[in-house]
Amino acid sequence: MVTRITGFSSGLDIDTLVKDLMKAKRAPLDKLTQQKTTLEWQREQYRDLNIKMIDLRNNKLFNYSLEGSLNSKQVTISGNSSAVSANASSSAVTGAMTIEVTELGVHASVVSKTGVGQVDKTKTLAELKTAGILDYTLDSGKVNITINNKSIQLDETDTLNSMVAKINANKEMNVTAYIDAASGKLSLTSKTTEATAITWDNSTGSLLTKFLPSDLPTDVDTTIGSTAKVVINGIAVERNSNTFTEDGVEITLNAKSNGAISSLSIKSNTDSIVDSIMSFIKDYNDLLESVNNKLNEERYRSYSPLTSAQKEEMKDDEIKLWEEKARSGLLRRDPALTTMVDNLRLAMMTSVTIDGASVNLASFGIETGEWQQRGKLVIKDEAKLRAAIEADPNAFEKLFTQQTKETDTAKKNSATNPDNGLFNRLSNILMTGIESLSSKAGTSKVSTSKDAAFLESSLISEQLRMLNTRISDFNARMDRWETTYYKQFTAMETAMNRYQAQASLFS
Repeated sequence: MVTRITGFSSGLDIDTLVKDLMKAKRAPLDKLTQQKTTLEWQREQYRDLNIKMIDLRNNKLFNYSLEGSLNSKQVTISGNSSAVSANASSSAVTGAMTIEVTELGVHASVVSKTGVGQVDKTKTLAELKTAGILDYTLDSGKVNITINNKSIQLDETDTLNSMVAKINANKEMNVTAYIDAASGKLSLTSKTTEATAITWDNSTGSLLTKFLPSDLPTDVDTTIGSTAKVVINGIAVERNSNTFTEDGVEITLNAKSNGAISSLSIKSNTDSIVDSIMSFIKDYNDLLESVNNKLNEERYRSYSPLTSAQKEEMKDDEIKLWEEKARSGLLRRDPALTTMVDNLRLAMMTSVTIDGASVNLASFGIETGEWQQRGKLVIKDEAKLRAAIEADPNAFEKLFTQQTKETDTAKKNSATNPDNGLFNRLSNILMTGIESLSSKAGTSKVSTSKDAAFLESSLISEQLRMLNTRISDFNARMDRWETTYYKQFTAMETAMNRYQAQASLFS
């Protein structure tokens, strides 16, 4: 350790001299630190765009691709609108249907007349048996329940709540169970409207005997089920439920028609489809604008990141304005992003082959805007869009969602693959861009969090490691230089003290 002596003998401000000497030495270190800051800023800007790319690909495109988003159907009922209600799925066949309800279906049921009295449904079967509320015989340590000739096994640790849940979950039993805690009554209701009765095991030792002692009218209320009888487009049919699906239309029978027919009209829900495509266009354009803004942002090369010393000499507003310039244009003309944008624009304008015919966005009134909009999509003719959707809704859906049958990887993922729908093309292009940014900047391939860690294997991460090493090495050299300067000035002061002491002897 060097003992630092101030300039008592020389009268020099040694600390200031060393500081000025070190300032000159610091210039290369400042350049390294500025390079590091620039890379960190650049990496953050890559992450911001990457988040938008992942969100569009993994969230928004996924939702737009879901069944019904671009092929929504609607059904309207005229005539007797109270006898039936209906909802159309995206697979519904467009056209007309008539419904006449001859008989509503009846669900078979059995209900306790007396029950077991007030009961805690959260207590175990063993606890309720000990209390004398239930009675049953174990079979190999299990409690058996048989309904409609189908059996399940319970543990004594099961509760009445879990028993009901297990009965309801059993598809073969085909019943819905319910126990009223206040009266201890049990009801079993058939899930379908079949012409049959519910059967159960009420033999000695059966758990159900306490709830449903027998099938006599004096002990239980029993309802025999019956099928629903309807006339669909003039054809008399029976259904095992008052709610059923015909050609993609879910129909619910509410009341007998009494001769008044219900007429159903099924067609595309054009309003919903147009809303979906408008929402997609907005999301697509937002991403395109964000990337294009960065690709074309002005680069101010004379504005480097400020050093700590420079910031000390500036006001906050001045620092803010300077750093806005310094951060500008860091992604200007980036090759990976440029390629992605070019492919996105190409993919959206290239036709898709659907059932042997070429279909593109222009045929639905959707085009790119003026040249200065850099590939943004616009609905040039909404009336044309609506008419084209109504004329061929399936073609419109396939234009976006058709899955390619191409097996060659390069052709399959091509931005111009004619067999691939637009959403699938965009998904492939965005994934390629996401992977490129991950390799270069270390951004996540799946996360949309601004706090997600950067991958250490990326190009920028490697560059930052090298810069950190050089900065660390340079700081060590700076320490050595500073020590050397102080040694030199200390030696000078020591010598001057000695000369002054000798001179005083002869004065």
